[in-house]
Amino acid sequence: MAAILFLIILFAILANILWYSFRYGITPTPTSYQVKKVVLQSLPVPNKGTIMELGSGWGNLAFSLAKHFPDHQIEAYEISPFPYLISKLLAKLVAYPNLRFIRKDFFTFPLHEASLIVCYLYPGAMRRLKDKFERELHAGTYIISHTFAIPGWTPIRIRHAHDLYQTPVFVYQIKKSEPN
Repeated sequence: MAAILFLIILFAILANILWYSFRYGITPTPTSYQVKKVVLQSLPVPNKGTIMELGSGWGNLAFSLAKHFPDHQIEAYEISPFPYLISKLLAKLVAYPNLRFIRKDFFTFPLHEASLIVCYLYPGAMRRLKDKFERELHAGTYIISHTFAIPGWTPIRIRHAHDLYQTPVFVYQIKKSEPN
């Protein structure tokens, strides 16, 4: 009986992950150690404001951000319920006071409070975010994206992880608008 219950729970978890992966076009994939190392080395120190991770998945990069920036509020957004719950449980064990996991679709809330955005998404999401970034982000806001670039934007820096794929890490900064 316990084995059947375990299989039912496992099936429900996998079905949930598959549904959200199908619906949003990406699976919750952790950032590898090599890529995370390059992301952390590429991070500028933001003046003030919130640091947001869009699509935090299982939370491994969010925990590193919280440790790296203890004086900044870190908000990690994930829509898929199971990875979000795992992140919340791990957060109770690790207990970074500056880290919050939020279950919300990041396309539906304003990003104007961000001073730094970190993301590991997919090309379609980066296309959608490009317009949102241009509308909502203040001049000087940094965006770090690994693996996938923001279409049409020129990064201020590109670094590569020392992994099998030489994974690119793109660093962008919102430019100051020109006076009229």
